[in-house]
Amino acid sequence: MSTTPFLRFGAAPGLAAGILILSGCAPAPDTSVDDAVVETAAMAALRFADREAIEETLSRANIGFEKSDPDMFANAFAEDAVYELVSDAPVFGYEKLLYTGRDDIRTIITDRIARSEAADPATLSYDPASLRRYNRNTDELIEFIDPERARHISTWLVVMKTNVDIHMSAVGRYEDELVKRNGQWLIAKRRRIE
Repeated sequence: MSTTPFLRFGAAPGLAAGILILSGCAPAPDTSVDDAVVETAAMAALRFADREAIEETLSRANIGFEKSDPDMFANAFAEDAVYELVSDAPVFGYEKLLYTGRDDIRTIITDRIARSEAADPATLSYDPASLRRYNRNTDELIEFIDPERARHISTWLVVMKTNVDIHMSAVGRYEDELVKRNGQWLIAKRRRIE
């Protein structure tokens, strides 16, 4: 695992700044030590910025899914991303088990919107207009493989609120591979396990 204690405890910005400031306060007999400290602090600050960018990408995917916003959701994924459902058959809300490419991943949301618009309200046990979906991730772990690749694992939970009740709809795990392309972190592969 290549994560550092700086990142694990979220202290990178303050600690990095403190190290950079203090490293210039007193002369040291061995300048290679100072260079190493400065380089370590700079790397920690970069890793912290990458971690924030990854968290923002994951949040866009989550909120886009929650709000049925196909663009926000799909744009969190790389153009050549793969979205895999680990299941024997498609699960509720999905039409298939494997989506390949951003355009195909976008259909996860657009197909759901089309199905809800085509549904006969008389056949439903709730009013579709009152449906609210809340997606939450917990136990998140981000590991850097190298400066342009990372892994993310989390437990996800979907809570549905209707005019009838509030209930947990599904729970499972995401296993994501992320890539940094043109300075932007994107999901390259997502395995959804339910």
